Amino acid sequence: MAQDVVPYAKSEVRVDWVRGTDFSRYKTYAWGTISQKNPDPNFRFPIEDVDSALLAKGLQKVSMDENPSLIVALNAGNKLVFAIQGYLKNPVVKQGALVIELADPQLKKAVWWGIAEDTLTDNPDKDRPLIQKRLSKMFEKYPPPTKK
Repeated sequence: MAQDVVPYAKSEVRVDWVRGTDFSRYKTYAWGTISQKNPDPNFRFPIEDVDSALLAKGLQKVSMDENPSLIVALNAGNKLVFAIQGYLKNPVVKQGALVIELADPQLKKAVWWGIAEDTLTDNPDKDRPLIQKRLSKMFEKYPPPTKK
């Protein structure tokens, strides 16, 4: 049975920040917005993983009324890339995207952001290690390197 060749979803992690920002002054964070395209009831784990990454970087989680030095925004979603029609099953390939922004409430703008994209399955338990790996790679660049 012949099958059309289709490109796979892209897999990458990108990080950027506002140059000249003094990241050493950020000591606390609180969650701001969490947005999902195609909501998933199993979605809590990326939030827990972001918390773990920020705590490992020395930031302390506080509530919004404690005047955090950073506000975390998370946006996640997925889209159908293509369906594979074959002789066994009809699996679906989805492109997942996770965007994390760290905003300075004093400046009222994002000062650091990371974007992770990869192919997802229909099984959150299988996707979790992949998402954790992408988040880990993303937070390798927080705080960003300083110029010497």
